[in-house]
Amino acid sequence: RAKESPGSIETCPYYDTFHSAGEATTLPSGVYDLEELKKWGKARGWCPYYLTRQAINHANILVFNYQYMLDPKVAKMVSKELEAESIIVFDEAHNIDSVCIEALSVTINERGLEQATRSLGRLSSEVSRIKASDNQRLQAEYRNLVNGLVDQGLLEAPANDSGLASNVLSPDVLNEAVPGNIRRAEHFIAFMRKIVEHLKARVRSVAGPN
Repeated sequence: RAKESPGSIETCPYYDTFHSAGEATTLPSGVYDLEELKKWGKARGWCPYYLTRQAINHANILVFNYQYMLDPKVAKMVSKELEAESIIVFDEAHNIDSVCIEALSVTINERGLEQATRSLGRLSSEVSRIKASDNQRLQAEYRNLVNGLVDQGLLEAPANDSGLASNVLSPDVLNEAVPGNIRRAEHFIAFMRKIVEHLKARVRSVAGPN
């Protein structure tokens, strides 16, 4: 959208210039720290972050902290681009276990769990809306089918109001006709609600009485 209508969306000029330069965004051989990369990028109007990520693929030696290798959230943006035959050296390796525990741990509190409950409520409402819409569409198709058979003389027209009720699908049939993705969504929501309630109970038991 920014290309189609310049000025309609605020963009980063450093990234735009870096992206426009293409293959020209290379660094001469040397040793670079964060400050050097910032100076190099600023002088050329290039984004230092993306410049660094590109330079990683051409570097012979990289020095960074444990998180860039062990924390999945960070490693997937940086370390995954390293060659498979790279040699990794850990300094102060006795700290690796604590770094892994920290990287793979999640802090849970009552506020976050309440937000999760509200999010599941909104998701459940949306699934119910889609389900109701599908039911209405299926009912309409069924009525059109019955009316078409009546018009062609293949089915007798209902003689009274009770006969009209036969043109409506039963709830059992509608529930069976729910698409698989909706059923899976309902099962997922029910499962997640059980997990959230279990975690709430655990948090309360650890926190103790107020």
